[in-house]
Amino acid sequence: ADASAPQEARVRINTMQDFRVRKAIQLMKANVCERICFDDVARSVGLSRPHFFALFKEQTNLTPNVYWNTLRMEEAVRQLQWSREPLISVACNLGFTTQGNFSRFFRDHVGVPPTLYREAARAIA
Repeated sequence: ADASAPQEARVRINTMQDFRVRKAIQLMKANVCERICFDDVARSVGLSRPHFFALFKEQTNLTPNVYWNTLRMEEAVRQLQWSREPLISVACNLGFTTQGNFSRFFRDHVGVPPTLYREAARAIA
């Protein structure tokens, strides 16, 4: 794939985006460790839920859910690499109700269970 694509996408997101989408992204980033309600996000940027979803997708080429899951994955990876917290704490920190839900989410997105990922990350560090 084109190595410059992510950088271009990032530039596009930062410069050409509707202010409501930018505000929604800031809210998501600020609350990455909470459970999210997209109705609340939409309301806080002054849009109906359907309009918010449509505008977000148009501006980022991603649904809010996919973007949100990407943010949570980045935070999960960071916490697994750098914190000594037990897995259940990492799961709770990211708003998961059970360690099993977190492990399934992580495995589905990364391809390995969080315990294996953490062991590998520590072996490298």
